[in-house]
Amino acid sequence: MPVSAPPHRAVRAVSAMHRPRVWSSRDSTRRERWRRRIFTVPAILTGFLAFVVLLIPALVIGGIVDLLARRRGSTVRLAIYAVWWAGLESAGVLWAAVLWVRYSLLGQLDSRNSLHAHSRLQRWWSTNLVRGARSLLGMAHGLEGREALRAGGPLIVLARHGSQGDALLVASILATAGLRPRFVLKRQLLWDPCLDVVGHRLPNYFVDRNSTDNRPELDNIARLASDLEYDEAIVIFPEGTRYSEAKRKQAIDTLGTTAPGRVASARRLRHVLPIRTAGLLSILDAAPSTDLLFLNHVGVHDFRTLGDLWRNVPFPVPIRFHARRISRNETPGASEVVDWLDTRWEEFDDWVATNTSEPSSSTTAS
Repeated sequence: MPVSAPPHRAVRAVSAMHRPRVWSSRDSTRRERWRRRIFTVPAILTGFLAFVVLLIPALVIGGIVDLLARRRGSTVRLAIYAVWWAGLESAGVLWAAVLWVRYSLLGQLDSRNSLHAHSRLQRWWSTNLVRGARSLLGMAHGLEGREALRAGGPLIVLARHGSQGDALLVASILATAGLRPRFVLKRQLLWDPCLDVVGHRLPNYFVDRNSTDNRPELDNIARLASDLEYDEAIVIFPEGTRYSEAKRKQAIDTLGTTAPGRVASARRLRHVLPIRTAGLLSILDAAPSTDLLFLNHVGVHDFRTLGDLWRNVPFPVPIRFHARRISRNETPGASEVVDWLDTRWEEFDDWVATNTSEPSSSTTAS
């Protein structure tokens, strides 16, 4: 049986459930949304048309480049995938406009039918982006521990943050398992028009990682986790950013000031960053009976430039995901949970070390 929430936690979760949903503390006002979309929506639509018009010359030039550079179609593959990506983005925006006409004009944009219609759009968009990457870029991925998802939700997903495509792959995995994700994502992703438009009609939160006062951020993250349904999962990348050795050292230095007791555990990590506990603890507090799913992966690096991506297409090794589910009644109380999470994260790091043949120093991030 799931553990029961202490009274003060239960009151907080219930009260959060009835407050208006917030998607971002600073970027979700009507003015800010229109300021972005006036630029991003026309840009993606015209960009798609431009990509289509230029595709044939791009394929000819790309084929010559690949021949001279002795590449296995890297340039050609990327050119076709650019059209695929822009087409899916454009179709997603237009589909969202149709849904707005269907539901908003009747005052039903917040209805359950609208929510599920937008979830289907999100699932279509994310799974087809992954299918395109599999077919065109040679990206293969598999999931070990699939049985951890068969019991359904709700779930709190702690996912490794190894590349810019993590959220897309996680969304596809959860969609395949019949789960609707709620994401905690960085606010910069709002410049993706599909994520912006559809992401504001589904439960998500776009966090400001540079906020000088994180109390509104933590309150909104808790609100996001407070009313999970049986077919939902809230996804957080608890490292907060992508791995690099410099960021690992910086995180250890910060912990030396803020949480000295965690430094020893952080020093043992070689492939992942220490957990940033504030947002995760807010989720655990707001969803006290929800199981945890640790979702790890190896086989992909963060590509800082288009050149990095070009040199690695087609992808040389498959991406391996590993899921481990932990029942909430196996987690300790508030006074011990941080140490417990650090121990689980060391196991997380050990799995990466065991299942990759490449040194962590080759993984860089911007």
